[in-house]
Parts: sequence; structure tokens; C-alpha cells
Amino acid sequence: MRIRLVAAFYCVSVIFIGTAGAANQPAEANQMVPVAKVDFNHDVRHIFSNHCYACHGPDANKRKAGLRLDRKEDAFKKLKNGDLALVPGDLKKSALWDRVSATEDRKPMPPADFGKPLSPKEIDTLKRWVVEGAQWEDHWAYIAPKRPQLPEVKNKSWPRNDMDYFILSRLEKEGLQPSPETDKAALLRRVSFDLTGLPPTPAEVDAFVADSSPGAYEKVVDRLLASPAYGERMAVQWLDLARYADTNGYHIDNAREMWLWREWVINAFNKDMPFDQFTVEQLAGDLLPSATVDQKIASGFNRNQMVNFEGGADPNEYLSKYVEDRVVTTATVWLGTTIACTECHDHKYDPFTQKEFYQFYAFFNGIPENGLDGQKVNPVPSLNVPTPEQTAKQKDIQNKRTAFAERIKSEVAKAHPNESVTSAAVKPPDTREVVWLDDAPPPGAVLQGNEGTASWKFVTKPAPVFSGEKAHTRTAQGLSQHFFTGATPPLHISAGDKLFAYVWLDPKNPPKEIMLQFNDGSWEHRAYWGGNHIDWGVEKTPNRLPMGPLPEVGKWTRLEVDAQAVGLADGANMNGIAFTQFDGTVYWDKAGLVTRTPPAMAFTTQAAWEAAKDAKLPKPIQDLIAVAPAKRTDPQKAELRTYFIRYVDGGSRPVFDPLNKEDEQLKKAEADLNAATPSTMVMQEMEKPRDTFLLIRGDWQNKGEKVTAGVPKSLPPLPPGVKNDRLGLAKWLVAPDHPLTARVTVNRYWEQIFGIGIVRTSEDFGSQGEWPSNPQLLDYLATEFIAQKWDVKKFMKLLVMSAAYRQSSHVTPELEQKDPENRLLGRGPRFRLPAEMIRDNALAVSGLLNRQLGGPSVRPYQPPGLWEQIAFGGDFSAQTYLQSHGPDLYRRSLYTFAKRSLPHPSLVTFDAPNREVCTDRRPRTNTPLQALELLNDPIYVESARVLGQRVMKEGGADVASRLRYAFKLSTARLPSDQELAVLRRIYDKQLAKYQKDKDAALKLVSVGESKRPAELDVSELAAWTAVGNVLLNLDEVITKG
Repeated sequence: MRIRLVAAFYCVSVIFIGTAGAANQPAEANQMVPVAKVDFNHDVRHIFSNHCYACHGPDANKRKAGLRLDRKEDAFKKLKNGDLALVPGDLKKSALWDRVSATEDRKPMPPADFGKPLSPKEIDTLKRWVVEGAQWEDHWAYIAPKRPQLPEVKNKSWPRNDMDYFILSRLEKEGLQPSPETDKAALLRRVSFDLTGLPPTPAEVDAFVADSSPGAYEKVVDRLLASPAYGERMAVQWLDLARYADTNGYHIDNAREMWLWREWVINAFNKDMPFDQFTVEQLAGDLLPSATVDQKIASGFNRNQMVNFEGGADPNEYLSKYVEDRVVTTATVWLGTTIACTECHDHKYDPFTQKEFYQFYAFFNGIPENGLDGQKVNPVPSLNVPTPEQTAKQKDIQNKRTAFAERIKSEVAKAHPNESVTSAAVKPPDTREVVWLDDAPPPGAVLQGNEGTASWKFVTKPAPVFSGEKAHTRTAQGLSQHFFTGATPPLHISAGDKLFAYVWLDPKNPPKEIMLQFNDGSWEHRAYWGGNHIDWGVEKTPNRLPMGPLPEVGKWTRLEVDAQAVGLADGANMNGIAFTQFDGTVYWDKAGLVTRTPPAMAFTTQAAWEAAKDAKLPKPIQDLIAVAPAKRTDPQKAELRTYFIRYVDGGSRPVFDPLNKEDEQLKKAEADLNAATPSTMVMQEMEKPRDTFLLIRGDWQNKGEKVTAGVPKSLPPLPPGVKNDRLGLAKWLVAPDHPLTARVTVNRYWEQIFGIGIVRTSEDFGSQGEWPSNPQLLDYLATEFIAQKWDVKKFMKLLVMSAAYRQSSHVTPELEQKDPENRLLGRGPRFRLPAEMIRDNALAVSGLLNRQLGGPSVRPYQPPGLWEQIAFGGDFSAQTYLQSHGPDLYRRSLYTFAKRSLPHPSLVTFDAPNREVCTDRRPRTNTPLQALELLNDPIYVESARVLGQRVMKEGGADVASRLRYAFKLSTARLPSDQELAVLRRIYDKQLAKYQKDKDAALKLVSVGESKRPAELDVSELAAWTAVGNVLLNLDEVITKG
């Protein structure tokens, strides 16, 4: 449902309150004032990178005139014509200066057709650099960070920790002063969002404001770091980096199961796992000595990539794509490097070659995976991870199976079937009914559906039941189904057979169409009744056979379908049925087959039975029968004899029929348990890794030289003593002398807290990336992180305990002019909350939030029909959106089911990625659609209503006190008199409106599944809902400031 709260006054009020105290948005990036002497890395390298490297950089295939400007030894050597590109201190002898300063008639560099001419300022910089001696520096990011000394500052009373000295020193150089400390309520709200992703409660605000002890703030920080919500907050960014999703991607985009890996990430952050260990376990947990189940789950980081199985795709091509994705993701996450550029050629800007790309590729090229996989279950390799309860059940079933096998062995030994060579077939009955599904699915059946095994809901009387004790039912909005496959043995189809099922349609909520689908390895066998709403198959063909109108509602009807009419030929083996519907409530019961084929050909001797060579026997038994009797081993003879006695010999039926039924029950219990056991994809090594070749121009079919695993030469070598494998690679990344990993990681955490990284381009620390806004600060943080033994919680505490973090976020005219983006940190951080926090905040403020930690993904409210518009039919999962209900609707947003081809629209509106690839930085947009989302999405309307309920119950007796309480719940502060007056006018106007229109009031307060207290006046609650909707839409509420 979409609710429009329209009134000019209402909308103006949102804008008026939302802009109170808001900072102006930055107009453009801050331009740092250059130092007196030209610094190569700061001032010159980016000029070379942007204007020269394309023709004079690392890529040898594109290099011209033999000039290379990315390495010192090449930049200063003689050219082919004997000239020198650079002569320190001498412009006249420097060929580079001659070309960049040339006029149009002398063909200046870069050439006009390159499209990137040098600006006068850049030309002047190059001139000054040469004149000053052309001092060269290696790229800062590829030199291991060294701990800098604390800079001198004038205002020695301001810093609260070492980090502050670097910030204050830079501010003082720019002639700026820090902002005053923000008020305690605002600080608590800021740090609560930063460390847990959730707002503080009014009680927490009051307690902190009242606590005047010196350690009050540190106690709050420690409490937040210890909260389970901390791990959830930290996990969101990591899920972006890891491209976590609940579907496989590509055009079918069916479901996968990876939530156990997500849970591992949350737990790792909550346990404060050191980042070096966090790295090793995710990249190579499976290779650790005696790897635990948790370490194997962790290795799933690089199984989060998309997986394809579309028709016509080449498996070898996609095997290559999966490995390429792992290379790019690993390099982005830990190296901050655009190594993807080297897949087809040497990097044009950074010191990485195409050969090094494929050497890195070789680390990930030994996974025993399939190029096309994931059609029905998780792609291999995967790991089943039973719960303790499931493990106990498995053990119990195994014990029963062991005991059962001994009973079978004992009874077979007692049996004495007729061993004569004559046989006589029992005359088959005219017809018989084979019941395949009644109170339970057949043995071996794997229950599936839109929600997996949960799709199957069995009911007992007084619900409609036709046969036995149970029926199975489903209520749907739109297309929905539940089904099974894998039944063993399958249902054998013979000529003339008819398939049947019993159905009961709810007269209060009838469907528009029902369909039966039958699986013999394909689902292309369908019959339907009713309207034309399910568009699978070709009309009036075996894959879409019309059977007439819907059955009569409110009574059991037997549906019958000729097997051959839906394409099931004589000899087909059916292993599954799908019960499909469009809308409504449908009950299904007994289903099976009407046939003239006898249950089994009864033979008086084993020899006669073997001679019949029944094609319907299990394949292993057929293979044994094919072995000449004289050549059979004793175990083979025993296996054939056991099968004959158990399933064929008429005299043994009284003993073995009950035993066989018991065996089926055990098999079903085991199959059900396996189907319910969580699974997750993991890494694993082949005994013999695949050979790796340099792929010419990145073409998987065009192999060049063979390469072995290795790291780029521009970075340190692998540490001594480590193997040249994924585990060695992981240890290399977190070696103390590695120049990139610590820098990249602390920069990312800085961005998480302060909005923009010290290096803005957190995904690119190379030549095309941004120069650090404070290089000394970055190196201090990197070396401190390593010195703290990669302790993430300690590092986050360092950031939020700083004086820089605690500043007011108010923007003065001076700061707006000199540092609009707050790169110098002259004020506290202020920016819009990420998508997940906006939704979680509304749930928390209202009191709806379900704080359950971990577990499978959920499906909150979403506009109907979105998934169905891109669906590929009932053969695949995650094609129909089946909304969750109850507490699952109100779980934190990181648990929302992530479908790559169509992510949840509410989260996408606020810039959440689709997770098809590694996402290092989310954009932060500001669009009208976001305001409409907050006004109309059922979750925000329901949150506003429940907030209204809370205010009416907890906020006091009069309107003013309730308004203050609602405002404090939403913003952590009390409203000003002006804001209170605006809110009061909104409330009065909405109350008058809904007192006149009770139907509109009831419609508004009925949005959402949460229960509305019957004792609350509907018109009054509708007015408070409108107030809540205003508050949840305020800029201040969706902003961390």
C-alpha cells in the first residue's frame, strides 16, 4: 500500500524543520594550498599520470619514443636520439620541458588528439620542479609506512590522543581552528550510529547527559563496542566489499545459501578478531592446519562472486571469470589497487604487468568448482553445517540405520526363497492407484519452493484434509509454488497412465489459476486450470496444457492428467511434482498415478527374475545382473540375493514389506534433515591445480605463456618460509612491511567514520588515485593499527575518542569557504546515513526493531510483482517474492534478502549496491525519490504509526509533552519553541482532517502487519502517525551530525 500525506503546509513543514541547523552541502572538493617547493608525489606524479603515462608509462606495448616516466631510472636516461628527457636544474637541456612548453606549430606534448592538454598551472609546476632539481620519489603507496613523529602544535590543550596532533597541525598551517566540542546528546547519537548503526534510546541520552564523570564518554564507547549490534554495523561495509548476496546473479539469478558466512563476519567483528587473522581465515581458512568448521566457512569470502548456468554459456569461460573476479576483489579490498586494468594489458599508470595479473590469478585457480553450476543447490565446493540439534538427529538416524542394516542382514540369512529355475509372472490387475504423496512426500524427496523447505506447510483437521491425517497448503499473493524433486525410487510412467492430485480451493480467498508441474529431469510438463496468469510454457502444448476452469471452491476435487498429454512418455521416470498457484489459498492432498502396470513382476526364482532384466530396477542392480553369474564376486552375489529377497520374492513379503516401509521412513527422515541443514560455499584446493596461462588480451581461449603463482615485483616478496599458495598470499598481505594493506584498511575505517577517506579514492591508491589529504596522519594510523596487533575495536575507539571526532558539525562561513568537504577536520563529521541505518533507525525509534542476531535472510515489504517481471519460471528459485511475516519483517536491514538483479528498492533508493561486484565506496546521493520513499514505503508508514502509538502511551498526557517526547525519540534532543510550534500545527491540522474522515484514518493506521492497539482512538492515532511520518523524514533524523 502506498500512502500519500498531501498538504502544502505539511510538506513545507518537513522542509522547515528538516533544515533547522543543517550544514550546507559542499560545492566542490577542497583544493590544498601547495607547499613552497614542488613535491614530486604531491604535485608532479598526478600530472604525469593523467597526461603522460598513456604513452610513456608502464604499458610497454603502448610506449612511444622509448620514454618511460613512471620509473626514475627510465625518466633520466638518454633517449634514442641522444637527448635527455630530464636534466635536473636545466630547462634547456630537458627535452620534456621543450615539448610540454612548445607552441602548436612545434607539436607540444601531450598531442592535441590525446584530448588532455596541460593547464598553465601544470606547465608551471613542471617547470618549477625541473628548476628545483627534479627530485624524484617512488610512489608513496608502495613504500612501507613509517611511524611519523608527532608534529608541533600551538594549541597543546586540544588534542585528546596522538591522532589529534596531525589534524591540529594541518589546521594551524591553514590558519584554521578546531570547532568547539558538540553537545553530549549529539555526540551520543553520532557515536551510537558509528559503532552500532542504531540511535540511542532516550534513557541512554539522559544517563549520558547526567553523567559528569571524566570517563563518562569512554564508558559509552566501550558499551557500544561490546554491543552485538557493533558486529552488524561493521559487517555492512564488508558485505559490500565481499559482494555478498543471496542469489547467483546473471539472468536467472536464482537463490544460493551463504548466510552462514555473513554470520561469521558479524561474529568475527563482535569477537574483535584481529584484522590479520580476519584476512587469513577469509582468504585461506580452508588451508590452515586442522581447519575448523568456522575457518572453512570464513573461506567463503571468495565464493561470493556471481555464478552462471545459462544455456549456451561455456563453462571454461566462466571458470576464468570467477577467478578474475577473485583477483580483482582481493586486490581492491587489501591493496586498494585497480589491478583489473592488467587483465588484458600492462597497467597504463601503475607498476603492474599483465603477467603479474595472471600470476596473482594462479593463487585462485585451483578451486574444484564448475564453470556452470548452482541451478538447484549451492555450487560446489560447499559445506553442510548442521546445528547441534541437527547433529544429534543425524547421529540418532545413523544409529538406527546401523541397527536396521543388521536386522536386514539377519532376516535375509533366515530367508529360503525357491531356487528352481522356473518362473511365473503374476497377472497384473486391470488398474491400480499408486499413492505417491499423502501425509508426507515420497522417500528421497527434496522439499523446495519459494522459501525452501519452509514452503511446505502441512495442516491437520479441522483444516480441509481429504486423505489420511494431513494436507499441505499455501496462501499466495501472485505467483507461488512448493515442490519436491529427487524422489527415490522415481514414479515409473507407462503408456496410458494418468496422474492425479486432490485439491480444495478456499471460497473466501480462491486462486486465479492453479497448475501441476511434473519433473522427469525437466519441469516442461504442465497442466493448468483457471485463468491465464502463469505464463510458463507454450499454450496447448505438453508444457502448458489447459484443463478447463478452476474446480468448484469449498470442496475436494480430483484433478487427473493424462501423462502422455503433458509429454511424459512410456518409460519416463518422474521424480517430482510442483504445486503452483496464482493468488489465493489452496489445499492439496493425495497425489499419485493410476496405472495398469503391475507393482512388480513376481517371480518364483531369482534366476527367472534376473533373466527378465527389468529396466525399472535401480541402475546398480541392473549393472550387477549384467555381470555373468560365473564372474560375480561374493559381495555382488550377496547384494543381488538381498535385493531379490527384500523386494521380489513373494514368500518374503510378510517379513520385508514392513521392514522396507521402516527403511523408507528412515530415508525420508534423513533426506528431510539434510534438506533443512544449512549449507554454505567454501574454498578448497584441487589435488592438482589447473595450469595457469597468460590470456592474450584477456581472451580465455587465447592462451599465452604458462605462469605460476606470484606477487607483483613492485611490492615486497612473499615472507620467508611461507608456501606459494593462498595461505602464503594471505600472510603476505598482512606482513608488517607490506606498504598497502594497513593503509588501505585504516583509510576505509576512517571513511566509515568521517565520511571521506584520507585518500578519497579508497579503491585506488595508485597514480590515478587521490593524494592523501594528510599523508602523515595516514601513516600514523597505519603503523598504529599494526602496533595494536590489527585490533579493529581499539582502532575504532582511537577514532571516536579523538577531539577531532567530538567537534560540533556546524559549518562556519570560514570553514565553508576553505574546507567545504571537511577534509581538514575543522568540524565534526556530518553526512546522510547509509541505506540500512535509515531503515533500522525508523524501526528502532518506533520500537518495531527485531534485534535477533544472525540467521537466514528475510523478505520485508516490497512492491508486488517486481521479481515476477524478470522471472524465468518455476524451474528456479528466487523468482517470486514471498514476503516474510511477523518479527522477520522488522529485522535489521543487513538481513534483507539480497537479489542481485533486483535489490530491495528501498535500500537501492538510498544508494545500496546490487553486490554484483566488489563495491568499495557507495555514492551518497540526494534525490526527491528518497523523500517519497520515506513518506510512502509501508515500513516507514508503519514505523510512523507505531511511533505514534508509543508516543500516545509513553509521552505524557498533553500534546506538547508528547510532541517533545516524539522529537527526542527521533533526534536525541528536545525541539526548540519554533520547531514545537510547527509540529503542533501539523498535529492539529491532521487531527481535524482525520476526525472528519474516519475511513482515511483507519486506512492510514492499518498499514503494516503489526497489531494496532484497539483502545487507541483511530483519528488521534492517524494524526500522530502523520507527525511520526514528518519526523522520520527530517534531514536531521536521516543524518549523522
